[in-house]
Amino acid sequence: MKLLTRTSAIYLIIAGIVMIAGGLVFYNLLSNIFYSQIDKTLHEERLLVEETINYSDTVPDFRLILGHHIDVTLVPTPQKKAEMINDTVMYDKENGDFESFRHLLVRSTSMQNQGYVLNLYKPLREKEALIAEIMIAVSLVFVSLLVALVFFNYFISRRVWVPFYRTLQKLGTYDINQENLLEFTPTGIHEFTLLNQALEKMSGKIRKDFLNLKEFNENASHELQTPLAVIKSKLDLLVQEENLSEDQMQQLSAIYDATTRMSKLNQGLLLISKIENNQFSLPELIRFENLIDNTLENFREMTDHKSIVVKKEYTGNFIVNMNRVLAEVLVTNLVSNAIRHNVPGGIIRIETSSAFMIIRNSGNPLSFDPKELFKRFRKSEQKSESVGLGLSIVSRIASLYKLEIGYSRTGEFHVFRISLEE
Repeated sequence: MKLLTRTSAIYLIIAGIVMIAGGLVFYNLLSNIFYSQIDKTLHEERLLVEETINYSDTVPDFRLILGHHIDVTLVPTPQKKAEMINDTVMYDKENGDFESFRHLLVRSTSMQNQGYVLNLYKPLREKEALIAEIMIAVSLVFVSLLVALVFFNYFISRRVWVPFYRTLQKLGTYDINQENLLEFTPTGIHEFTLLNQALEKMSGKIRKDFLNLKEFNENASHELQTPLAVIKSKLDLLVQEENLSEDQMQQLSAIYDATTRMSKLNQGLLLISKIENNQFSLPELIRFENLIDNTLENFREMTDHKSIVVKKEYTGNFIVNMNRVLAEVLVTNLVSNAIRHNVPGGIIRIETSSAFMIIRNSGNPLSFDPKELFKRFRKSEQKSESVGLGLSIVSRIASLYKLEIGYSRTGEFHVFRISLEE
């Protein structure tokens, strides 16, 4: 959920709660005002009735005079003074239905020492209707104001947040490999200006560190490759000596193997570093069927040596827009892995479609958790000539180009699947 949408939703929720609470308070306030007015009217009518009882010989029909229900009951004995006012419901003959009334009950004694009981009823129908109309009108006004406020707040906020979204867009398109430093469009909002300044400073430091690390990796790789090449050439000369003993030959062979592995390790780590730093550009549409055929041809001697049967099934063209060098590395590492960890007389099955590429190879079960298969330096045989970077490189390349990579074991086969993300 976007920040602007979330703040608008919170604003609506709070405004709704305030509207409900304010409506209840306003309703009670209106009710109290109307009740106060009705009670005042009832007391005024009570004084009129009591004055009539005190100074007149007869009691008229006050219902005709005041226009609502009033009962006056005279009793021969004096009454203890009492007064009570409340709401009640009684049958209204005029409307033929039960109605709500405000009821004032008075017990007292007149100046002639004659007791009387007064029941004054004031209908509440008009009061309730008037309160309902007022509440509806106020609610409509409040809702209209709320909608207008939310509407204007949303569009004003969108304009205010434009510099922020420009900053996000600039960050999303920024490439650390480009020579130009990250620069933002000036804004008149102080907070966004501080944010842009902090991001410019941070991106400058990140680029500087990146260039230093890139230069270090390139220098280290170059400087290591040269002495390793010298060591291998000197070992080649030593191996050609005729007066070497069998023990010396074994030691030289071990040194040669270790030097070869060190060279592969150096190249693999440098490649992973370049992939993670996104130093490979110039993507193009790569048809993997062609890469697979070329790679299998390059590994023909290895497959023939282990008597491995290779079966291909191309039901569709698996095409990905990526760097050609990385595509070749991906296919080479998967095929090499399928051959190296296969059994003599085993099988390799390669299948492609427009959505995936699958490489199956027979082989012994893994000696570790399959979840660790794509980690660096993870291999099934500690004495294997592999340096344990092949599948890690495959995983990095797949991640770079939004490809899904998965591993499973079906029967005697190890299954690697590369597919396009949905």
